[in-house]
Amino acid sequence: MEFISSRQNSLLKERCKLRQKKYREKTGLFLIEGIRLVEEAIKAGQVKEVFVEESLFNTERGRELFNIIENNALPIFQVSKDIIKVLADTESPQGIVGVIAQKKFTLSDVSIKNGLVLILDGLQDPGNLGTIWRTAWAAGVDAIFCLPGTVEPYNSKIVRATMGGIFHVPIVTDTEWPLLRQWCQEKGFELVAGDLKAERNYFTVNYTERVALLIGNEAKGFLTVNLDEVGTRVKIPMQNEAESLNAAVACGILVYEIIKQRTGLSQLKGL
Repeated sequence: MEFISSRQNSLLKERCKLRQKKYREKTGLFLIEGIRLVEEAIKAGQVKEVFVEESLFNTERGRELFNIIENNALPIFQVSKDIIKVLADTESPQGIVGVIAQKKFTLSDVSIKNGLVLILDGLQDPGNLGTIWRTAWAAGVDAIFCLPGTVEPYNSKIVRATMGGIFHVPIVTDTEWPLLRQWCQEKGFELVAGDLKAERNYFTVNYTERVALLIGNEAKGFLTVNLDEVGTRVKIPMQNEAESLNAAVACGILVYEIIKQRTGLSQLKGL
């Protein structure tokens, strides 16, 4: 384990740059912080190196994680609390920050197990993408596809909001609507779009076959998707004068209606 005592350390300065999108794209790396996320990253085999400070050892879970890191022969850099705050994006990073290798997925990499994928068209709020990613993990979604205009998936707010889902649900970013639509047709997915102007309520549709669920931009709806090419459009009915639901909330409602129809709520873990 190497000790870094100066903020001028060349490696530290390079890793701090990963808080910027252009350096994440250039290096194919991103930062995570906290015990839970590092645990999941190790399971996924994506950890390149870790920075730790003494507060990590204040809990049994932190000590156990450190032992796992050592047993995996991962590079460890010990730093002070002041230095780890330079790397971290939160006030309480739990004494550990990890440098993680991005996994790039293409359409051909997607493995279809549960017959449910998400297509995000121009989603811009990091919190929405992170929450959707977390929901996708919980619900057994096979993959998430981000069409052009969707927020870059590796910024710190998104990573934290996934609660580890980032390491379990593949995300495909380098694809466009015509190619993705063709892929869905070839794989037997029915295209279902959440649309405020739809005539059908979401719970009146049968989702027992393969479904590709489309979620649009928070303010403008679908940006690159041609809704005339989508077979089914559904809405979530709302009372009073509410204009719409948060995109992540709407996605969660639709996803769990699909799961409900396929498995029955009584079969879901914890219910």
